[in-house]
Amino acid sequence: MKNIITALIFILLSSPAFANEKEINIALWELPFNVPAMYAASNNIYTEAFKGKYKVNYIKLPSGPKLIQAMASGRLDIAEGIGAAAATAAQANGAKITIIGANSRSPKAFAVMTNNPSIKSTKDLKGKKTAGTRGSVVHQLFCELLEENNMQESDVEFFPMQVSAAASALLAHRVDAALLVGTEITRAKNGGATVLSDGTGYISGLSLIVARNEFLEENPDIVRKYLEIRNNIVSEIKTNPSNYAELIQKKTSIPLKEITHQMELYDFSARLTEKDIVDLKKTFNYLKKQDLVKVQSLNYAIIRIQNLSK
Repeated sequence: MKNIITALIFILLSSPAFANEKEINIALWELPFNVPAMYAASNNIYTEAFKGKYKVNYIKLPSGPKLIQAMASGRLDIAEGIGAAAATAAQANGAKITIIGANSRSPKAFAVMTNNPSIKSTKDLKGKKTAGTRGSVVHQLFCELLEENNMQESDVEFFPMQVSAAASALLAHRVDAALLVGTEITRAKNGGATVLSDGTGYISGLSLIVARNEFLEENPDIVRKYLEIRNNIVSEIKTNPSNYAELIQKKTSIPLKEITHQMELYDFSARLTEKDIVDLKKTFNYLKKQDLVKVQSLNYAIIRIQNLSK
C-alpha cells in the first residue's frame, strides 16, 4: 500500500500541472506611498494576471537593503520602491540586478528642515547639529546644498540616524536641522519646523523598479507584462486618486487629507526618461564622493538598465 501511495505521489508531481508550475516572487514594501505595489497586492492583480503560468508570492520586506539582499539570495525576482542611491550602489558593488523602470519621482517629498529660527539658509548650518541618513536620496540633496554653498559635511555636526529618529530629534530640539522624507516632513511642520530646502531643482526623488538578472533573462515577456499591468494601475490612480488614498489610509492610519496632499507630490510613471538617466549619473557621482561604491566607471554601474516600460 505504501509503495502504491508513493507511486501516485510521483506520478502527480511528474504531471504537466506540477512540472510546469513556476513562481514569481514580488516584493511588498508597504511604504506609505508605494501605491501601485500596495494596490496590486491588495487586489491580487498580479496573482490573477499570471494564474496558470506563475504562482505569485508576495514577500514583505522592511527596507531597500533587505530587498537587495533578498534578490542577491534568489528569494526575490521583482521589487518596487528602491531608492536610486540604494539601487545604484548595489549594482556598482556587484549586485546582479537590473533597473527596469521608475517607481516614483517626488522632489518635494525630500527636504532639509530646521527648528532653529537663526537658520535662514544652508550657510547658517555651519557648526550646527544636523541629523539624517547617509547614502540616501535626501542625504544626496543635503550634499548638493552644501556644495552649492562651498561647504562640506565636516562644516556641520552630523548625526547619522534613520528618518523617523531624525524627525523626533528635531522636534525635541536635540538637533538644529534634519533630513526628512514624506510624512515626516508634515510631522515636523506640525511641530513648528520649517523647510530650509526641498529637492526641487536639485534631485528628482527617484525610486526604482528592479529585477533579478537571472529572472529577467529567463522571463523578459513576464517582466514586460508586469510593467504593462503596473502602467494600467498608474493610469487608474490618475483617474481615481481617492480610491488609492483610502487604501493607503487603511494600511497606514495616516489622515486622509495628508495622504491626498502627499499623492499630489508623486509621479508614478514607470518609463525611464533621459532626465532620470541624468539623475542616476548624479546619484552615482554622489555615491563615489561618499566612498559608497567600489567601481569608478559610471558605465559599469548603470549599464544594467532596460527600459521595458512603454
